[in-house]
This record gives sequence, C-alpha cells and structure tokens, in this order.
Amino acid sequence: MFKFFLIAASLSLVAVPAYAQDPAGVQGLWSGQGEGDLSVDLTHVQDDIYKISIGTTVPMDGDVPGCGGGIAGEVKLDKTGGNFFVENESYDPDSTSPGLSERYCEIGLTFTEGRKLVLEERNGCIGYHGAACGFSGELVHDDAGL
Repeated sequence: MFKFFLIAASLSLVAVPAYAQDPAGVQGLWSGQGEGDLSVDLTHVQDDIYKISIGTTVPMDGDVPGCGGGIAGEVKLDKTGGNFFVENESYDPDSTSPGLSERYCEIGLTFTEGRKLVLEERNGCIGYHGAACGFSGELVHDDAGL
C-alpha cells in the first residue's frame, strides 16, 4: 500500500507544470544590431525577475577605433518588456559631463512580434560603453529561426 502512495505522489509531482519558469517566455540569448553588434542574455531568477547581461561591440574600421562595453544586473520583465536601471558608480551630481551627471543608466526593453527585442538606451549609460557605440537596437531571440 505504501508503494502505491509513493508512486502516486511521484507521478503527481511529475505531472505538475512548472509555472514559475520563465513566465514572460523571454529567457535565452538575443543578438542583433544597433550602432554595432548587440547581445542580450536573459536568465529567469524568480517570478518576474531576470538576470540580464547586455553587450555592444563596434569593430575597428581602418584607422577609426572600435568601441565596446557591457552592463549587467537584474530587471523586472513582463511579456511586453520593462526598464533596466543600473546606478552609475561614477555618479557626481555636480558634474556637467553627461557620463557623470546621470545617476542611473536606463535602458528600455520592448518585446515585439517575431521574437524580437528592441533596446532603447535612454540616458546615463556612456560610462558602460565608449562614445562610438551604445545599447540601442533591435535583437532577435536565438531560437526565432527554429
């Protein structure tokens, strides 16, 4: 009798769907273009919280120097997107420099049709990449072509 209950309990656990996994359906790698090559890695943490890593690269073009950078943290997302904020380590409220006078780097994320992600760098992010590149652009989920 005990074996029956043990087997029934095990089967009921296997049959329960994993609702807590990636509720927005956006986890994974994204790649695309903006001022250069863009990449985003989203990993579901819990509920609507995700770890995010954003990278940008503009290769050298002859004598013109390239550019690159990245930023990472956590973001709250739903099926339409969210806003990613990271406090600038070099923030100086008395500075007149755009890279130092903004308290936060803010990037908007919008999910669109066709497994696309639109990034919009709003302000304060220049300290995380060079002046010749940015975090704005359109990306496609790496599984979109499957």
